[in-house]
Amino acid sequence: MHTWLKSLGALIFFYWWIEQIHAQTSSYRHYIVQLADKNDSPYSLTQPEQYLSSRALERRQRYNIPIDELDLPVNPHYLAQIAQTGVRLGYASKWLNTVCIETDDSMALAAVRALPFVVSAQPIAARKKTRSSEPKLPHSTSSWSSDTYGLAWHQLHMLHGHVLHQAGYRGRDIHIALMDAGWYNTPYLDVFDSLFAYQKVLGTWNFVDGNDSVYIRSTHGTSVLSTISAFLPNVMTGTAPEASVYLFLTEDVYSEYPIEEHNWAVAAERADSLGADIISSSLGYSLFDDPAFDYSYADMNGQTALSSRAASIAATRGMIVCSSAGNSGLDPWHYITAPADADGILTVGATDSTATITAFSSRGPTADGRIKPDVVALGIKTRVIDPALQDPSLNGTNSITYRGSGTSFSNPIVAGLVACLWQKHRHLPPPVILDAIRRSASRSFAPDDSFGFGVPNFAVADLILSGQAPASLQLNQPLLYPNPFSTSFGILSYDTAAFDMNMEIYDITGRKIYAAEFSLAAGFNYLPVHALQTAANGPYLLRLQRAGHVQLLRLIKQSTRH
Repeated sequence: MHTWLKSLGALIFFYWWIEQIHAQTSSYRHYIVQLADKNDSPYSLTQPEQYLSSRALERRQRYNIPIDELDLPVNPHYLAQIAQTGVRLGYASKWLNTVCIETDDSMALAAVRALPFVVSAQPIAARKKTRSSEPKLPHSTSSWSSDTYGLAWHQLHMLHGHVLHQAGYRGRDIHIALMDAGWYNTPYLDVFDSLFAYQKVLGTWNFVDGNDSVYIRSTHGTSVLSTISAFLPNVMTGTAPEASVYLFLTEDVYSEYPIEEHNWAVAAERADSLGADIISSSLGYSLFDDPAFDYSYADMNGQTALSSRAASIAATRGMIVCSSAGNSGLDPWHYITAPADADGILTVGATDSTATITAFSSRGPTADGRIKPDVVALGIKTRVIDPALQDPSLNGTNSITYRGSGTSFSNPIVAGLVACLWQKHRHLPPPVILDAIRRSASRSFAPDDSFGFGVPNFAVADLILSGQAPASLQLNQPLLYPNPFSTSFGILSYDTAAFDMNMEIYDITGRKIYAAEFSLAAGFNYLPVHALQTAANGPYLLRLQRAGHVQLLRLIKQSTRH
């Protein structure tokens, strides 16, 4: 071989070797590829059954939501050409029109970037680090009282969710998709026996590892799920014990990178295509392991963060998205975290048991001035199941703890009751449901950036949706309805502070036939009264007394005409 050929060969090898070193020593291995379009796709808007389930299509039809280009899957021809460069394909997001790839080869990455339909290919995550009895049905319970909920009674009662439960609305036929970091040991805890025995877990997927294993790694999802799905009478009952769930593991507990947001987006798309009704997410993103990816407060506009963009789109698909506000109230960040800034969703902050805002609950507003959080619920000393603990009084089978502090737990408490409310008013679209929840809340007339609209009252939200509440809820005095009534009636009131009230009912002769005392919270209160179910038809007088102030209200009972 000629000397100059040997020199050229050595030079080529040298540059190849340098390139290999550069590729292998890059701190990034995962990239997000933004695609330009969905042109020449084999999928069609006229045949949505190719990529949406019948349940998803029924939801679109019910709420008159058209199929559009966002629903089309990522063009498979584009994915095939990307794969031909030698990179490993990850999950593709049809809503964001992106695909994650994995590669150590800078030349392959350059080849991806050179494809005509690729807009960009940016890092999204670093290299992976080395990791050293027959159950009861919820609706079979003969009497739903405070004892049914065990230690979880107060967190339900604060939101008047028991009124929906007692009326038989406990989330049946509603499908909730949960995004979290893992549901460690969930199948082996008896508070979840009915969930598994009656096949209420509709599906699972681990978007971090690419398999269906989700009962691993983190207890966080287990605790979150318990606020919704637990059912062990006199021990713990969640807010939607009859709802069905999908469990999607999107969060990598070993690191914090935007790839987890991309997982979130893909999981939301899968929830949509499967026909899920509600997404409940107790995850939040603002700061990452690599500061280069950090969001600024200006990014909290619902249109910048990957997860927020996906949540906003999910809200347009006929689903209700419930998101934790975040736990950054005491941090320099201070504000809500993505996807809590998304438009059209319900963002939930945290209070203590007296409905006082917690210091850690993230504050609003969004960067573009929208009120966040929307509502608040119990988020400190929340009663949750923690399988990492053992409680001898419960024979070691359950571990109820008071340590459930964070908007991670206030959010699913609300999400479960959203399921119950929507079960009753299935014909109404998500914006109407969410508007009623906000209007029912304790600070609905003066929302702020800590409480949002306040503590929601799901009994009042039900009245609003049923057309039984007055058009204006700025009540000067308690309202009785229905009035006249046939079997029972209710008392709706609104006050700016908590108070105790005495109620007495007198018949036409002036004889007192009923008396009771109630402790009412600030905001709306709705008291159903069943004391006159067997009483004779005719007029009655209702006497309400609080803080020395007495109100007399006339009430009429009459038979229902058939």
